[in-house]
Formats: sequence, structure tokens, C-alpha cells
Amino acid sequence: MINRRASVAILMALSLVTTFCSHSRAQSQTATTETEVWPEVDAHVQLPSRFRVLAFAGTQQGVGFPYQQWYVAAAVAYQLRPILKPHLKNIDPDKEHHLVFGGGYEFLRTIQSGKTKDEDRLDLDGTFGFRLPAEFLVRDRNRVEFRWVNGVYSTTYRNRVTAERDFLVRGFRFSPYGSAEFFYDGAKNSWNQEWYSAGVQWPCKRLLMLDTYYLRQNCPSCNPANLNVAGVTLNFYFRNGNK
Repeated sequence: MINRRASVAILMALSLVTTFCSHSRAQSQTATTETEVWPEVDAHVQLPSRFRVLAFAGTQQGVGFPYQQWYVAAAVAYQLRPILKPHLKNIDPDKEHHLVFGGGYEFLRTIQSGKTKDEDRLDLDGTFGFRLPAEFLVRDRNRVEFRWVNGVYSTTYRNRVTAERDFLVRGFRFSPYGSAEFFYDGAKNSWNQEWYSAGVQWPCKRLLMLDTYYLRQNCPSCNPANLNVAGVTLNFYFRNGNK
């Protein structure tokens, strides 16, 4: 049975995300708002000694306006301090540790209104995770990106906080979550972008997980300034030398 207090807490968390989105939308009623679709495929390879390799590729496609971005990336991370508090084990090994830190490389190509922009990106990040009562998982990811956009260098700091819970109902697993992410643009010396999202992850055994979500982007310096995103990510998990 699903714990009633846990269900109420998740609904409150999702309501909070919706409230943030509505508030930000009200502040920028005159700004342009567009819709995008973000499909992505991720491959997670768990290695011995708590190392993890991640490779992913995806695209961002404008719906009804000329925008397309595709990207590929690879990263390696190290997992520290396993979470020992009793809970339903998550399919993602990163979520079973209090601290995960690592780095990677990403290449992005953006085509908008006939103009092409290439970006090379190196990133370093650390994610802190802990379990709350009722088996809630809270994770705080801090990331620094070193970016070269058409050869012009800049840095971006990103902070994302996510709250989620794994459920098992008659053998069926799912994980609702909500998150908020804030961006600091080093070139402009300002917090100029916000992402609010809510979604559900659908794991299947220990091999794959489908992540479906809605995301709201608010960015006064971007074009368009606001985005409504329908996203889906297919995650594959491979384990080398681990049961």
C-alpha cells in the first residue's frame, strides 16, 4: 500500500513546482513562449570500484518554430558513501550513494532560423543525496560548465534540487519527482535562467527506465524567453562485475 503521507507530500511537491512555473509565467506575460520536444537516450555503465560511465545523445526540436539542437556527450563519475537507510532500492546506482562527483565532455549543434551554432562543453559536477522519512530521496547537483560557443569562452554554474520517491504497487514500480534548476551566467554575471520540471520514471527490472516529464524554462536573455517542454529519456543500465 502507498503511504498516504508520502502521496500527499509528492502532490505538494508537484504543486510547488506548478506554482513556481505559474509565478514565473505571470512575471513574463509579454515574453515569447514556445513549445519543444526533447527526446534522449542514455547509457549508464556501472564499473567495479564504484566508477560509472555515462554516454548520451538527444535532440531538442521546436514545435511550430525554426529551432533544432542535437548533442552527444560522455562522462565518468565516482560514487561515495552508500545510502544505508532502509528504502526501496533504485535502478540507478548513483541514487544509492550520498555523494557522486565526476566530469565529462559534450558537443552541441544548434540550428535556429537558418543560423548554425556549435558548442564544446566541459563540465565538473558533484551531487549530494540523502533519504528523508517516508523513503523520499532529495538530491542537490552542483555543476560548473566550461563552454566554447563558436570559439567564444564562457562559464555557467547550475544548481538543481530534485525530490522523488520510489513506489512498488503489486509488483509495478514508478518514481514521481519534481525538480528546480537555476543557472548563473558567468559572462553576464547574473542568474538568468530557471528550469522547473515534474515527471515520472518508469523502471523495468534492472535494465532500463523510461523518464517522462514536463519542463518549464524561463530565460529573459534567451530566444524564445520561455519554453514548455515535453521530454522523454530512455535510460539503459549495464553492470560490469556487479550483481
